[in-house]
Amino acid sequence: MVNFKEITKENLLSILRLSVFDNQKDQVASNAVSIAQGNYEETAWFRGIYNEEEPVGFVMLEFDHKNKEYGVWRFMIDKNHQGKGYGRAAMELIKKVIKEEVPEVSEIYLSYVPKEEGGADDFYKKVGFEDTGEMSGDEKVMCFKY
Repeated sequence: MVNFKEITKENLLSILRLSVFDNQKDQVASNAVSIAQGNYEETAWFRGIYNEEEPVGFVMLEFDHKNKEYGVWRFMIDKNHQGKGYGRAAMELIKKVIKEEVPEVSEIYLSYVPKEEGGADDFYKKVGFEDTGEMSGDEKVMCFKY
């Protein structure tokens, strides 16, 4: 069963060792960079993604209560665990966590680097996100509506 665990000194190295395929590295920051940023951003919520007790990925969410903006800031599943359903299960859990934290939320956002091959577009559409037609820098913005 997929679950989220707080990152502590006991599990930090196992999260830092997770990585995506080489052709995906331009699409998501390393977990080390994300954890460092998350420690200095008031709106960041980050966790390791686990299958039972095995680390399989990393997620960082944004809970910007001031501007009422909520979404997926970083999301990765390790290259050795992709295609096993962990990403889909983690996305469902993300939607639940955000709704529990902010019951009045009606939509959440994410952005990703578009690629012709091996990109995240199809995955995000399969888990209910839709293109907004907007860009954030060089990233496409998608929205999930509850």
